[in-house]
Amino acid sequence: MFHDLAKRNLLDAPMIRQARSTAENFSGDIRRVVKDYSIDCVIWPGHMGHKDGAATTGIMRQTCRELGVPYMTIGLDLFDPSYTSVDEVKDKVSEFFLGMGLG
Repeated sequence: MFHDLAKRNLLDAPMIRQARSTAENFSGDIRRVVKDYSIDCVIWPGHMGHKDGAATTGIMRQTCRELGVPYMTIGLDLFDPSYTSVDEVKDKVSEFFLGMGLG
């Protein structure tokens, strides 16, 4: 019981699992989610404080290209709206959807 509880807390939570391992976790997760849920696009909200996640955006973009799924990343800060305002996020997502023919 303790083994599985520790595994879940150390390896199975998405943020911890992805941040503590190789970039293949991001790629594999995107492949699985795109296929399992037949999604139309991937939007990555890259928090400016997570530089490790920001380093994998190229890998995620390439994975989405291989899958034929549009990819967008938005740099933001969850606690500081002056970094990227809510209106900026809305505008970027709207432009992305229109540019990709999704909305």
